Amino acid sequence: MLKLILRRNVKSGLIGGKKFEVHSRIETDKDLVALFKGYPDELVLAYKSIWADRSLSLKRSEFLRGTKFTVTSLNELIELEERLQSAFDQVRRMIEIVETLQTDIALEL
Repeated sequence: MLKLILRRNVKSGLIGGKKFEVHSRIETDKDLVALFKGYPDELVLAYKSIWADRSLSLKRSEFLRGTKFTVTSLNELIELEERLQSAFDQVRRMIEIVETLQTDIALEL
């Protein structure tokens, strides 16, 4: 089983504002470090926020071991969580590909 775990926290920011922290990690019973050994550590997430002057990039290894993000608005929080879901889907697809290498794959349209 493969799960994306997100934990949200609210922190007080400067001048009475709020900051939102998101801790993300992938939880699984598989040894993903061993699975990806010898493969390049590719980006699974790269985007420029539409809500703030901020760019974000995340490599697969960082995503697998867990990472923390800080954003300053609810819109940024929603955007980040959607992008993390997309990165999770990307990692899940990478796992499927690595596990099924050198086998025939039938793709249907």
